[in-house]
This record gives sequence, C-alpha cells and structure tokens, in this order.
Amino acid sequence: MLVRGLAGAAPTDPTAPIPVPRSRPRDVADPEPELLRLAARHAGQVVTVRFTRAGCTVHRHDEDGVRLLAEALDLRELG
Repeated sequence: MLVRGLAGAAPTDPTAPIPVPRSRPRDVADPEPELLRLAARHAGQVVTVRFTRAGCTVHRHDEDGVRLLAEALDLRELG
C-alpha cells in the first residue's frame, strides 16, 4: 500500500518539484500596537524583533553586543 502511495506522489518528470505537505497559516494579530509599546519601553535603544514559525524573539543591541531580552510564542505574550 505504502509503495503505491509513494509512487503516485512522486512526479515522473525529474524537473518537476516534489509536492510537500503544508500547514494552514495561523491567524496573526496586528503587531503594530505591541511594537509601539516595545519601542516606548526601550526608547533610545536599538531593539530588534524576529518573527519565526516557532514564535518571536526580542534583542537589544548596544556596545556590549546583542542581548536576548525575551522569547515568546506571540508578541502579545511579551507584554
């Protein structure tokens, strides 16, 4: 059974892309209010926010280098 399913899933044309399973996109809240709150809390400092599938991280950049400030699944959880 598995062999037939795999054989049917693979394209016969070697230049065709192989289909991969995908997840549905998550509903994401507008990040602007939380980003403005974060910016106000760290006024005058360089702060970066990185969004990934696993969540988000906030880093502060200063003379000593880059320092992790927080990690969360969602920017709203950092508040």
